[in-house]
Amino acid sequence: MRLLAILLLMTLGLSLCPSRLAHAGSYWGLRGGFAADGKDENALQFEGFGAYHLPWDLRNRGGWGVSTQMELTAGILRSKGEYGFVGSLGPSFGIGNPRYPVQVDIGISVAILSRDKFGSRDYNGIEQFISHAGLIYRINRHLGLSYRFQHMSNAGFNGSPNPGLNMHLLGANWYFSQ
Repeated sequence: MRLLAILLLMTLGLSLCPSRLAHAGSYWGLRGGFAADGKDENALQFEGFGAYHLPWDLRNRGGWGVSTQMELTAGILRSKGEYGFVGSLGPSFGIGNPRYPVQVDIGISVAILSRDKFGSRDYNGIEQFISHAGLIYRINRHLGLSYRFQHMSNAGFNGSPNPGLNMHLLGANWYFSQ
């Protein structure tokens, strides 16, 4: 419950951030989801996130191309009935055209867990990596909906086992003024 209160306070703080401090195209939001396979059938994740739009875009004359963001997340992971903190930081890339409402979102992040054991489930280390691929649908200038498939694992750096965790996550994105 305490982690949920911290997450809500972070969300409130982000919502009060003056838009002049944020680069156009940056966004923040909330997302949550569930395990994608039977290994972690009861796993749930809820997080707040912020994505800062970086100045390195690569686009053709028609507007199609790649945008770059740095994404920070903080949230709660529940697995095998036990709760822990999960946070991540890393680059993400948006592929699409600003004139169309749908973009592909891919990225990779370094993650940290507050614990590596959740009941009988051992993720073999608190240091993890998260890769994701998904879609973002911009409803209007200020609001978007997102889906991502996310894989978390220790990438073998902590030896064996390397169980990993696959998740389906749904989110709501709020965009700073453009």
